[in-house]
Amino acid sequence: MKLSVITCLIFTLLFTSYQTKQNQTYKEGVVIDVSKLYAQNFLAFQDKVNQLVDFTAKNKSDILISELQKRVSETRLAYKKVEFLFDYNQTPYNRTFINGAPFTKYEEDFTGGQVLNPNGLQTLDLLVNDDNVATKLHQIQSVATDLKSRVDLMASIHIPLNTNKTSIIEALRSGIISVFTLSLTGFDTPGSSNAINESHVSLETMLKNFEYFKYELKPEAKSKFKAIKHLYLKGIGLLESNPDFDSFDRMVFLKQIINPIYESLLDFQTLNGIDTKPFKMHAQNYASRNLFAKDFLDTNYYGYFTYLPLNSQASITLGKKLFEDSSLSKDGSMSCVTCHNPKKGFTDGSEKSPTNQPHVFGIRNTPTVINAGYSTRFFWDMREYNLEKQVAHVVDNSQEFNTSFEVMADKLRLNKEYVQLFENAYKGIDKVTINRRSISNAIAAYVNSLQSFNSSFDQYVRNETNNYSERAKRGFNLFAGKAGCASCHFMPVFNGTVPPFYTDSESEVLGITKGLDSINPQKDTDLGRAVNGLKVDNQPFLENSFKTVTLRNIDLTAPYMHNGSFKTLEEVMDFYNLGGGAGMGLDIKNQTLPKDHLDLSKQEKEDIIIFLKTLTDTTHLVNYSVSKMAH
Repeated sequence: MKLSVITCLIFTLLFTSYQTKQNQTYKEGVVIDVSKLYAQNFLAFQDKVNQLVDFTAKNKSDILISELQKRVSETRLAYKKVEFLFDYNQTPYNRTFINGAPFTKYEEDFTGGQVLNPNGLQTLDLLVNDDNVATKLHQIQSVATDLKSRVDLMASIHIPLNTNKTSIIEALRSGIISVFTLSLTGFDTPGSSNAINESHVSLETMLKNFEYFKYELKPEAKSKFKAIKHLYLKGIGLLESNPDFDSFDRMVFLKQIINPIYESLLDFQTLNGIDTKPFKMHAQNYASRNLFAKDFLDTNYYGYFTYLPLNSQASITLGKKLFEDSSLSKDGSMSCVTCHNPKKGFTDGSEKSPTNQPHVFGIRNTPTVINAGYSTRFFWDMREYNLEKQVAHVVDNSQEFNTSFEVMADKLRLNKEYVQLFENAYKGIDKVTINRRSISNAIAAYVNSLQSFNSSFDQYVRNETNNYSERAKRGFNLFAGKAGCASCHFMPVFNGTVPPFYTDSESEVLGITKGLDSINPQKDTDLGRAVNGLKVDNQPFLENSFKTVTLRNIDLTAPYMHNGSFKTLEEVMDFYNLGGGAGMGLDIKNQTLPKDHLDLSKQEKEDIIIFLKTLTDTTHLVNYSVSKMAH
């Protein structure tokens, strides 16, 4: 009999728990201490959830809103004491049921394809801080009760924690990234302003767990241990000294606390003789030393199932030539460069994508392919899961290449240079080297190589330069704080791929309009992700939902949004400042962007734009020449 996914999950966790208990006597020191503290904190979190449920079960007229808000806050703070280890060990379950975004979800892994209403801690934070909270008490009780059932399950099968020294360090490093990219940006607290306080608790908890290593220190690691402890304490002090969400200096915190802790933990791990091989499969490059290092994320993670790893230099060289070659299209009128022009930031500068017919355009704007590899879904409507497969949508599209891989391969086999390039890259993999998979892989490898992490912003936060303007610093702090931009455009790629593990990419419902007319706004009618042809996305709550694309090189890629309706960054800022379509009075179902106005001043909007322009990196844009295949 086929077991359900949830049954398999429970069985696996029960078996893991049994193994942990059997092996407990063979563990000592830091692993035992961390496991004990985790169990203590998780049970305390469970108790807070139970108390919250009991409180919401009272006669609704007897509930004091301030007391309800306090209890939700206490529950969230209790969760923060287990978050870095729980999220590391139970990532999908956590994001689905405990602390995921407060939106409707379609979940295949745990519910067999059921649609889940907004749930978990973020939803509670949003509900209890709503202006009309008194009308939402029944919903709050329902969400709290559901949360209790999930936490009770985890408490029964997840404790004691099955861990080791390597995974503890890895969880600490991911935890510090989570504090900066999710907690301090307000992503975790969509309804309240408790981000600073929650980050404070997270740092205190991580420090307490790290301190257990003091009983198992090698002499050469002692000074690094003290330095890391000092960094944690310094970070806690910075959070204590300025608990105001809007004015907290995130740039200082990044440079003085986040990056130094992330780097120092790796050094400590090496000095203390702890294995540095990644224990958890995710997109972070374990050897990376900085959130904005060029190698912080490993694009090979996203190309795991490709024909050949996308980092093959032979494939990249071939892919660049294919990318530029217009003779591969049916009538020789288009190449990849037609829409992804390196002189325009690998876009085309048009409102909508050009086609193979003069003066005829596609239905959407052309996004840049720079940093496209850092994603698990592709195209504006997220209809494809793989960079290789993305190529096929262009090849057989009647308005684009309008051909087939078979015809394309026949053309390529007539050219000696191409034959040799394909031999260099793919010889021995298949019976013939020039085929659908090798063509797609080569183009995907080239696109994957277009990585952009050497902007003036990157150089500044990596301490490679001190030349960075005060206005850009203010703009970054607004972007990562008050303006809420970083709660959707996640660092370091500034796209929708979710930290700290970067294994899922998001889309958003923004209520995009046809141009920026705040007096008589008109809703764009493109249904986006809901009509991308994938059964999993054929959901009403995904109507008008579009991929969150990177903001790197945004100064070069106008016009903006999926419909190209905003001509300038000033128009984009005005749109967000007004709260998107819903904020302008349109009826936008399931808008994920808060409809409240941001109340950004003219100077604040200008500062954010100045910061965005510092994300420009012309590494792949200089000395570019377009070639054509010789016959």
